[in-house]
Amino acid sequence: MKNKLTIPLSLLGSFTALCMTVIAGFILEIGSAFAHVHGHDDANTTVQTTYSPRQIERLLANSTRPDFDARWLNPVLAYFEHTAEETELSSRQRMFYARLLQHEHRFEEAQVQLNFLLEMNPLNTQARLLLANVALNQGDADRAVQLCERLVGQTELLVATTCLLEARMQQSPSTEHYEQLVSLSRFSERAHINVQTWLNEVLADMALYAEQPAEAVMHCEETDFTDWPVSTWVAWSKAKIALGEGQDILAKLSPYIENIDVPNDSMLLYLALAEQQVGNTDKWIKKMSQRVLLREQNNDTSHAAEVALYYLLLADQPEQALTWANLNWENAKSLNDHLLLEQAKTANQLVLQNNTAE
Repeated sequence: MKNKLTIPLSLLGSFTALCMTVIAGFILEIGSAFAHVHGHDDANTTVQTTYSPRQIERLLANSTRPDFDARWLNPVLAYFEHTAEETELSSRQRMFYARLLQHEHRFEEAQVQLNFLLEMNPLNTQARLLLANVALNQGDADRAVQLCERLVGQTELLVATTCLLEARMQQSPSTEHYEQLVSLSRFSERAHINVQTWLNEVLADMALYAEQPAEAVMHCEETDFTDWPVSTWVAWSKAKIALGEGQDILAKLSPYIENIDVPNDSMLLYLALAEQQVGNTDKWIKKMSQRVLLREQNNDTSHAAEVALYYLLLADQPEQALTWANLNWENAKSLNDHLLLEQAKTANQLVLQNNTAE
């Protein structure tokens, strides 16, 4: 087992389409009537479940946490799909539905719901902010910039500017955007805690791009780690591994994941990477290997990025990494998705060159 792990700082950033980001928890509220939904467990047994509006709202709030089991969202998504066919969704329901569609990589469908909301109310800043995020998922940074620019004067300056600089970073990657956002962050003390967490996460991703992992850690730790969503844990863990501090990941993150039946793929990946770096055990590496096998057996590409990273950084199988990076690229085209694909291609080229040399 390798003790030294070198990870390109341009990789392993926050794959926004794969996790319920902190912004979702900030902008969405659910106020529907009691919902009767049908979910399916792993044995394909149909179970009827009843959710109150309060329960649905709590699910959304908890869905960003590292110890959340995403299977709880499946029956809720099924409910919204059925309701959308039978009746008119309320604006709040439609926002939640769009976010779930984004979570499932159904970006075009999410875009339809969000565009409908903006047609009904052009001043719906929540829909515009989420639509900008979807545009980034689709690799359309130009569109995201336009959407973020429209937010100026419609919502808090801190939110609009963070949206705009994140979009410009994907449009034309530069440390200049990082420097601008650092300057802006000094005005964030009175912002809502979720906005602060989101801002610090964006700063951390930009710091990683600037090859400043210590600064990335500093940005993440501006807020208490007990409040972090999965995406902040991802940025922090990547920075910690770059600093050779994988033991911190094992110490802080594993208690959240230890007793979860189906842990988040990203959290499993970073625990496995940390374990590989520390070199004492292989518990999380085995769990991640089992998760990858399960994804392959089920032809499940919803977490293709994590599978690609597993083959690239843990299993040392560049060809498989490229296969899964391509599968991921079919659905998600953010800057990080592009960088992952390029890294997998480079790894394969190196293998071919070595084979030719031999």
